[in-house]
Amino acid sequence: MMCGGAKPAEPADKETQDLVDLMKPHYEGKSGENCAEFTAISVSKQVVAGMNFFVKVHTGNEKYVHLRIYRPLPNQGDPSLHSFQQNKNKEDPIGFFD
Repeated sequence: MMCGGAKPAEPADKETQDLVDLMKPHYEGKSGENCAEFTAISVSKQVVAGMNFFVKVHTGNEKYVHLRIYRPLPNQGDPSLHSFQQNKNKEDPIGFFD
C-alpha cells in the first residue's frame, strides 16, 4: 500500500474486529454509551505513518457508529481511538473523516 487517500471500504476482518474490541472501552468512556454489541461491519484503511482504520460498527438494534482508529508503526505505541461519528445507519458509507 502507498501513503495517501483512504482505500475503498471492504468487509471487516479479524484484524479489524480485534482493533474494535480494544477500542470499545475508549468509545464507551468518551461517548457515555454502554454497547451490548460492538461488531465491525466494514473498514476503509489509509496508510500514514502507521495506519488509519475507518470502521463501521454495529452497536445493537439499528444503531451504528463510525470509528477512526490509528495504529502506529510497530514498536511506536498502542492503537488509539482518534475520533468517532454517532447516529449512523446501515446504509451510511464508511470512509475518511477527521
